[in-house]
Amino acid sequence: MLDDRTLAKYEQEAKSKNRESWKFAWAMDVTDQERAKGKTEECGRAYSETEKKRFVIIDAPGHKSFVPHMIGGAAQADVAVMVISARKGEFEKGGQTREHALLAKTAGVRRLIVVINKMDDPTVEWSTERYQECIDKFRPFLRQVGFSVKEVQFMPISGLGGHNIRDRIAQR
Repeated sequence: MLDDRTLAKYEQEAKSKNRESWKFAWAMDVTDQERAKGKTEECGRAYSETEKKRFVIIDAPGHKSFVPHMIGGAAQADVAVMVISARKGEFEKGGQTREHALLAKTAGVRRLIVVINKMDDPTVEWSTERYQECIDKFRPFLRQVGFSVKEVQFMPISGLGGHNIRDRIAQR
């Protein structure tokens, strides 16, 4: 939904602060504090529509310090997109990812999309094995907290490169 001019502006601003890779986050993280820290603190909102539907996108914080804001965002959602890292040990190391899944379910989210990010990282290199390992480790917990496995979709992406976000990439 970002036009090229706005994206170029965010890219230039982020680059001037040595944060070039954060240019996409700045579409939703609008406060100086969020941009300086690189963390979403409050729920941001954006809108998108097709001929038949209107979508409200809520960017809720993922950091443990801002859980109340995350719950507020999840309580308004029909579908949640949870972003986890494909880097070995990152999403597995703490309970924060699991806590957010539980809170989303408790807040009434029925459908979940789990985006497995950083697939382009040199330690991952779009490894099908690592992608499947992330799914296999996370799916049982999602089932345990009450998500129907049929209602959960998994998707490999590279947020930094934008791969498999706007345009699909061929399965490797």
